[in-house]
Amino acid sequence: MRPRTPPALSFALILLAGCAQALGDDRLAGDGPRRGFLSLTSGLVDLSATPDLLAGGAWPVRAPVVLRLDGPMTEDRRAALDRLGIKVLEYWPTECFLARVPAGANLGGLGFVVSAHAVDPAWKIDPGLGRGAYATAYRLGLSAQGLAQAVVSLHPGARPEGLLAELAKADGVRVLGVEQEGERWSVVASMAPGSAGLIAGLDDVQYVGDAPELTPRNATVRWIVQTNRTGQTPLYDHGITGVGSVIGVIDGGFDETHCAFTDPEGDPPGPNHRKIVAINQSPWPDSHGTHVAGTVLGDAGTTNDLRGVAYGAKLVFHTYPSFSETGVFNRLNLHRTQGAFTHNNSYGNDSTTAYDGICRGIDDFSWQHDDNLVVFATSNGALLKNPENAKNVLAVAATGDSGSQGTFCSGGRGPTSDGRRKPDVMTPGCGIRSASALSGCSSASSSGTSMAAPSATAVAALVREYFLRGYYPSGSPTPADGFTPSGALLKACLVNSAMDVTGIAGFPSNQEGWGRVTIDNTLYFPGDATTLVVAQARNNQPGALSTGGVVTLRFRVRSAAHPVKATLAFHDAPASLPTSFAPVNNLDLWAADGAGNVYWGNDFSGGVSRAGGAPDAINSVEQVLVAAPHEGAWAVRVLAPAVNIGSQGYGLVISGDVEPLCDADFNGDGFVDFFDADAFADAFDLGQPLADFNADGFIDFFDYDAFFGAFEAGC
Repeated sequence: MRPRTPPALSFALILLAGCAQALGDDRLAGDGPRRGFLSLTSGLVDLSATPDLLAGGAWPVRAPVVLRLDGPMTEDRRAALDRLGIKVLEYWPTECFLARVPAGANLGGLGFVVSAHAVDPAWKIDPGLGRGAYATAYRLGLSAQGLAQAVVSLHPGARPEGLLAELAKADGVRVLGVEQEGERWSVVASMAPGSAGLIAGLDDVQYVGDAPELTPRNATVRWIVQTNRTGQTPLYDHGITGVGSVIGVIDGGFDETHCAFTDPEGDPPGPNHRKIVAINQSPWPDSHGTHVAGTVLGDAGTTNDLRGVAYGAKLVFHTYPSFSETGVFNRLNLHRTQGAFTHNNSYGNDSTTAYDGICRGIDDFSWQHDDNLVVFATSNGALLKNPENAKNVLAVAATGDSGSQGTFCSGGRGPTSDGRRKPDVMTPGCGIRSASALSGCSSASSSGTSMAAPSATAVAALVREYFLRGYYPSGSPTPADGFTPSGALLKACLVNSAMDVTGIAGFPSNQEGWGRVTIDNTLYFPGDATTLVVAQARNNQPGALSTGGVVTLRFRVRSAAHPVKATLAFHDAPASLPTSFAPVNNLDLWAADGAGNVYWGNDFSGGVSRAGGAPDAINSVEQVLVAAPHEGAWAVRVLAPAVNIGSQGYGLVISGDVEPLCDADFNGDGFVDFFDADAFADAFDLGQPLADFNADGFIDFFDYDAFFGAFEAGC
């Protein structure tokens, strides 16, 4: 688009504009921990009652210290700390950072460091050590002996040799394993819980936590997760079946001899095998893992119970970690190197609701490799457990199958222990038929969240193929339009597609999350009544947000006959283990229409977004849903009130009868002309949110500069 008429009237309007107006949005509003306190698993620590190293006293020689800032981290603050040689290790809520501070660093001269504190060894001990509701004979036996199985985590960058030497001297401590996750090392050991105090006193030790105890979580699904209309599978109709995709499955084992996975030419698992790229352990025909893998991608050649949701995809497989291993980071990373970008995990730790080492490992993997999406089944118990409480996973609960897909089947109820909404979505999980181990070519029925997560994982792989092959934005495969979606964008697409499970009271809720995945609600194909607008940025890459940053997408609502839904997802930085509050970075979703209505993500009433409200400070998935949207120009913004670690990427999806707008097309009529200048001046005079054109939180003459800069640039 180019301007149809010169903007002569525009500059006259500037002279008539009113004074600057503040929008009045408190972008730091929302639930969260308290300033001046540390939210730790050991309890709430009042820093004002803790000695301040800036006021005098001996600084630790080797151990990191806690620095309290007067607000969130910014790029300028990070650079100032770097100049003093201060290495920031992790974020501790609220507005505090674990850091290594060299001798003589002038922290007081920075102007933003409020206080500094030594780490009390008592802060490093998990209060649940040895106290879990264990299920396996091994852990029950340890407990009967008065022993705990602990994961001793070191500070980032610390080596394990010193810890291992100290553990070798300790009575009754048995080292079971050593593992590296990125730049973090951890040691698994059995010990008496009373030994934790001695270990926590070592400078390099960050946390002594209870080790996870992982256990399993036990052909209509294909159309339910696509359209919820009997037999209608538009993704398959448009050639999207998972071909070219590799999906990672971590489970108990699986039967590679089942016809849903076999290669007719007898090729061994590898690049030439029909279905299996790699099996990363000695195979054994576990019924649980065989059923799960079959739902994800099995294909016996016919449209029956042995055909999975992403039946054109291939598999990499590994068993879930044994008791002597600290997490799944390395397994996920191995599958990533073998070509997998979506990962199914139908197991978990029902002995705790804490955010622990396995949660941090999963979040760290997603933070570092945010082109991946990790899916976990929720607990089948009454409450949401672990590690589906990790921030960056897609946590999946189960509805009934065909005929009962509007009812609850299984899944622990959220929220997480720090108040975040989980589960994220639901898919069918009751009475699901899939490949049966040791049967040759038969199927079996099984129920539980373990059966629900695989279909969500498979749908994510199909959505990834949609973007890779260039179906966006035209709805037809156009190679020149293809791009690699981030895991956050995949997550946003699945959440955005979800519909209310009517048999569960309330929407959204901590029982159903955002509802049952129905991916055709989000993806666009020719002839559909609704369209799609997406945007993304990768963590720590160009386009990612720092504190105070904002991204604006402008679009036009062509008809109020279809709801407008916008969904934001981001892969947050991993939390530090001693903390009891997992959020580190905060992005907010904001939307406004031409009538002056403002909507904040996750502020719902009666199943839809309410005008006004407040931002959500703790969830890494946010949504705005307007059932009868105002026709005309809209804006959606991703705001970054606090990015404490790195720079924060995101995935954003907008669906409805919508189309993208040129920034200067203020009235949304498809042209850039003097009518847009009139519309902007009217919005400015009325103090409407869309007049905050530069998104700085104020309506003032800087917005005139920003608008007419865009106007003169055209489209």
